[in-house]
Amino acid sequence: MCRLLGVVSREGGTLPQIVPAELPLFTALSERHKDGWGVAWYPDGSGADGGDDPAPRRPMLRRGVDTALASGDYGEAVEAARGEVIVVHLRRASVGLALTPDNTHPFDEGELTFSHNGQFDLSDELRERILARGGRPPHGTTDSELFLSLITAHLAELPAREGRPDLAGAVQHAAAELTDLLLELSGRPPESLNCLLTTPGTLVAYAQHDPSQAPTDQPPEVYDLRWRADHDRVLVSSTGYPQQGFATLAQGAALEVHRGSLRVEERAPLDDGA
Repeated sequence: MCRLLGVVSREGGTLPQIVPAELPLFTALSERHKDGWGVAWYPDGSGADGGDDPAPRRPMLRRGVDTALASGDYGEAVEAARGEVIVVHLRRASVGLALTPDNTHPFDEGELTFSHNGQFDLSDELRERILARGGRPPHGTTDSELFLSLITAHLAELPAREGRPDLAGAVQHAAAELTDLLLELSGRPPESLNCLLTTPGTLVAYAQHDPSQAPTDQPPEVYDLRWRADHDRVLVSSTGYPQQGFATLAQGAALEVHRGSLRVEERAPLDDGA
């Protein structure tokens, strides 16, 4: 189980400037989620919503395998992260998964970044079935990278939406396929598939979890993914600190936030005809 924080801002800036009240509270969650951290952002001129440069631009990534709250490198990373689309991930590793840079979120593929909060049952057959779909091959050993692999496979298959890749649809369809595979192979759904996916122009948040598998020592809302739209920013976050004015993203729904305009689209769960 991990913690997610994503923000799209109108003017850009550093994380302490954009989320001055929330960032210290979020970082404090690393007392429990202590197995690494990652920060991803896009440099100025990355091109989005009519931005300066239409060419794809790779994200900037900084990651560590120490605890964010006690890490000088983490402090430097959140000060260095400057832009309009920024993501922070605090890792609590699943049992048996190594604390290595390759297993530390966010992961990237071209201009995409991906951060996951949750876990599901790994098996050799599941890995083989997912990788046979032809998506991004994993660099580490996490279940999260297999989820990303399915997302990239669906992203290649789905038609464009409003002239852009259907990022939200790819996440929703990948989550549905992964859930079906797990029910077939292990007999139970994923514990959680909460995630954030970004490009230079868009942040996508997706919410899905199985309440029956939630940690018993945590509050019922531990896997809720919440968001808040202000005049100059849209913030998406895991729970664990006071979140006045935040809405909870529905199970199976995807939230798409567009850089520049700060336009927010909430995509209904696929079962609702999305």
